[in-house]
Amino acid sequence: MNRIDPLASVAALCLIMLTSPGCGANRQLQSIAVTPATASAQDFSGGNVQFSAVGNYSGGSPAQGPISAIQWCASPGPGTCVSQNVKPGVTISQTGLAHCDAGSAGTWTINADSPPVQASQPGGEFGASIVVGSATLTCP
Repeated sequence: MNRIDPLASVAALCLIMLTSPGCGANRQLQSIAVTPATASAQDFSGGNVQFSAVGNYSGGSPAQGPISAIQWCASPGPGTCVSQNVKPGVTISQTGLAHCDAGSAGTWTINADSPPVQASQPGGEFGASIVVGSATLTCP
């Protein structure tokens, strides 16, 4: 008969909670770092630039880690990915792969938005906010 040692089960569960963003009451997403911070599409093979995002968390360990879901968009400036802010000229996938559209020259802000994050508001209420990380893409 196979029996899992109860202590080993508890230890495994604790390890999962410590290493999984969003698990544990002490970890809160504070900011998002997008890399590369600046990129020129002409410097990348086929003009495809792969952006990535890492969450910076308060409390708990580790302080940095993946984010459970990201929404990517190209816009005129930093901010959330909403349709009225999206600037045509750059196509970006939900995995962060960006490509300048034909004939688009200029600079775009690449935004990585978190899912809504619970945060305490002045007065003690709780509300949801979106954490945004940004980078810059230049199209030739």
